[in-house]
Amino acid sequence: MLKDLLLQKGWAGKTISRAETVDRVNPVIHRLIALNQHYDAFLRSSQGGGLDAQLASLQKTARADVGKLAETVFSCGGTPYNGTDLEPSSFAVDNNRPAALTALRDLEASFVDFVADEVNVEHQMRTRAILAVVKANAEARLKLLQEHIR
Repeated sequence: MLKDLLLQKGWAGKTISRAETVDRVNPVIHRLIALNQHYDAFLRSSQGGGLDAQLASLQKTARADVGKLAETVFSCGGTPYNGTDLEPSSFAVDNNRPAALTALRDLEASFVDFVADEVNVEHQMRTRAILAVVKANAEARLKLLQEHIR
């Protein structure tokens, strides 16, 4: 955005309210927790190997991203979504590994698009930075999946 380029670290203009931030960040948390459940199911059903080790490592970062987003909601006076309504058993994985990888890739691509839309909202600078990191981490997972699908 032009304001980002001109102001470098500062910000000018109106940002969304704290309540709006809570309302907009909680769906991101929900989708990321659900996505993490899909990855966990995939990793539980797999035989191990290089890809699984890389995905497990990236999942540590994804869980940390949930924490960063939850802290953003807390700092705005809200209650972050916690995923207790999600049953791990409902995240079944296709036994066909290529099909399971393709499904994960599609879910990850959808999440990247969802977060990309959210990054463009006039959030406070800290929230914008956290969303940008979450997006970059999701893009790294997506790139890894795409490399292994080819």
